[in-house]
Order: sequence, then C-alpha cells, then structure tokens
Amino acid sequence: MDFLEQLVIPPSANHVMLLKWILTISLLLLIPYVGMMLGATFISNSFNKLGKKLHNPLYTRFAKDVIEQLTITKSAELALGSIPVLSATFAYAQLLYEAKTITMGIMVLSALFFIIAFIFIYKYRSTFQIGDVLRSYKNLAGENILVQHNEDSERIKEYEENLSSSNSVYGSAGMYLLLIASYLFMGCTSLASDPERWGEVNNILQILFSWQTLFNFTYLLAAGGTITGGAILFYFFKWQGGLEDMDDAYAEFVKGYALKLTFFSAMSLPLLVFFDFLYLPSTANSPALYVHLVITLLLILILCNFLYSMVKNSDVSFASIVFILIFLVFTFNIIKDQTALGNALKEQTEEITKKAEELEKEAKAKTLVAGGVTPDQIYNSKCSACHRFDVKLVGPPYQQTVPKYNGDIQTLANFIFNPVKKNPDFPPMPNQGLKKKEAFMMAQWLMDKVSGKIK
Repeated sequence: MDFLEQLVIPPSANHVMLLKWILTISLLLLIPYVGMMLGATFISNSFNKLGKKLHNPLYTRFAKDVIEQLTITKSAELALGSIPVLSATFAYAQLLYEAKTITMGIMVLSALFFIIAFIFIYKYRSTFQIGDVLRSYKNLAGENILVQHNEDSERIKEYEENLSSSNSVYGSAGMYLLLIASYLFMGCTSLASDPERWGEVNNILQILFSWQTLFNFTYLLAAGGTITGGAILFYFFKWQGGLEDMDDAYAEFVKGYALKLTFFSAMSLPLLVFFDFLYLPSTANSPALYVHLVITLLLILILCNFLYSMVKNSDVSFASIVFILIFLVFTFNIIKDQTALGNALKEQTEEITKKAEELEKEAKAKTLVAGGVTPDQIYNSKCSACHRFDVKLVGPPYQQTVPKYNGDIQTLANFIFNPVKKNPDFPPMPNQGLKKKEAFMMAQWLMDKVSGKIK
C-alpha cells in the first residue's frame, strides 16, 4: 500500500529490537482482549436472543452482565484494543519494509475492522445501560401514571422498540466484524512468519483459505473461550467480592456455564498449539522456540488440572489462580510466536538494516555540507598542512587523536572551533576561523573517516 510505504522507513538494528518489543507488548495486550471480546459478544448475543425469544429474564440478565463486566470500560478499549492493534500494525509494517507480500494491505484492513467492531460492541453495551435507565424511570413513574398519559406511554413503548432493535443490530454487527477482523489478522500474522509463502500468496482468498490461517484462528477461538470463561468466573465471583444481587439460581447457572466453557476450551488448546507449531517454516525453529513451546504446554496442563478440580467439585475457589494461569498461557504462546517470527525474518531484517545504513550514510553526506563548503575542501585548505590520518606531521595523526573522543562529536567540534594546547609534544593548534556548524561538520567527518564509515 503506497500510503503505508510513505509512513515507514527501514529500521536500524537498534530500532528492529525496539520494534520487536513494541510488537510483543502490543500483542500481549491485544490478543487476550480480542479473545475475551469474541467470547463476550458471542455469549451475550446468543443469550440475549434466547432471552427475548423465550421471555427468560435469567438469560437476558446474563447477556447484559457478561458484556458489561468483560468489556470493562471505554478506556480499556483504547488501552487494550485500538492502540495495540495500530501499534502492532505499524511494527509489522516496519519489519516487513519493502517485503514482496500482501500481508500489510490485509492487516491494515483488519485493523480498520477491529476499531469499527469495538465501537459497535460498546454501543451494544450502552443499549443495555439505557434500558436500565428506562426501566428505572418506569418504576419510579408507576404504571398507573403512564396509563393516564397515553401519549407518553406510546412514546416510551416506541423508544423501547427502537432500543431493542438497535441492541440487536449493534450486537450482531460488532460480533461479525470482530470475527472477520480476527480471522484476517491471524491470517496475516501466519503469513508474515512464513517468507517462503510471500511470493505464492498474492490475493486475499489465498489467506482466507489457508490451513495456517484456519489453525491460528481456531486457536484464537479456543483461547477466547478459555479467557472468557475464566473472566466470567473471576469477575462474577471474585473481583471486589463478586456481582451483587446474584441469587442462588443465577449464581449456579453462571458457575456451571463458565466452568464448562473454560474447561472444554482449555482442553483443546494443546492440540491447536501443537498443530500451529507443525505448520511453522523450518527457518522459524530455534532452541528458544522449543523452550517456549514446552512452557506453554506445561502451563496449559496445569490450567486443565485446576479446571478439572473446579468442574468436579463445582467450586470457584481457584478462579483467581485460573485467570492468572490463562494470561500466562497467552504470554508464553505469544512470546513463542514472536520468537518464530524473529527467526523467520532473519534475512528480511538483515536486508532492511542494510537499507537503513545506506540511508543513514546518504543523510550524513547531505549534512556534511555547510554554506556550500565540503569537509574535503576544509581539510585540504586548512588541515592537511599539519595533519594526516596515519602520518605524523606538524600535528599528531588523526588515527591517534580522534579515537580519544570516544564518539563524542560535540567535544571534538568544540576543540576544532576553539583549539587549546593539549599535547606538549606538539605546538598549539591555531584557530582556523571556522563557524560552529563547520566545526561540527568536520568533527563528524573526521570520526566517520577514522571509523571507516567514509572512505
């Protein structure tokens, strides 16, 4: 995408390391949040429709509580959703600079879908909150008063119908957009980690109908079910003492549903993690990758043991531990994936760092001109009578003096601008009448010459 290419530049070696940290942190925030949003919107939409169809207030309340508790706040959407997806997309764009792949075009599309989906989901949540306000007003006003004011009663009824319609539309739109965005994003991350496929995959259909995409997305769904169930157990029963006004019937329903969802979702994770590993290209393998894979599988095993105990005893006492273990599983699996990405992009990273070095040299060459005078001209007219790089003349050779500054360009520039006697074996250097900008230019040029950056 042309506009994206204009926003990114080839990163240097130090910037590559920084980009990898940014990408890892972004995914550690984004992937668990997206998984929880997928589970929350699916559960809430499903039980909301069932509640309306069966006139079951328990289902309706569960739909409302799930979306309100698991979406947390609007600030959380920015911190855990929109900002991480944008920063992850930018990091991938930098790491895949000038790579011959359609990955970035599809990833930008998925980022757009993510943000729109988050907006719809929070609008869906707000319809429940508005509904609560409306019911409170009706309770305060009283049915008798509303019956006496038929016009107001009709308006309220019409508003309730519109609110119910908006609730369904926002919920469904948010859920489907989130599914599409997640599928595309997981497809892009799998393609980015497999440079051997870059030349083969040249349209979106090849990403959509790819086994790698399917396995990665299935893993996200299973991980989403795990973290959603764990979050329900944690927020409904542990966080700040649990939800208020939960009677025994409702608490048992929530507990039974959440325990089964978490347990069966977690049980599928080892197989999906292993299949994902099998589809990694050979260039992605390394000892560190195997270590992270083993740790991830061990954490899943420990998680499943806790969940089995909770399901068997119908007990939520380990809900907090389970919630922490789920995040640890996400963490080590994401680190594993980023290790694989770093291994697979080794050649790509070497190419872009070389490109960055070339651009840096070009930029330095442009800055090594001040007022139309080049460093070579200043050296030949003012410096060469007393100095050489490797031969002692009137003054010491640059190969001996310049390294003493340890790369401190400004200190060397200050000496060139206003020289003072330093070495008793040589006469004092006369002031050459250079401007400060010219002195800084010469200091930079000398250091680059001595280090071999300029020949």
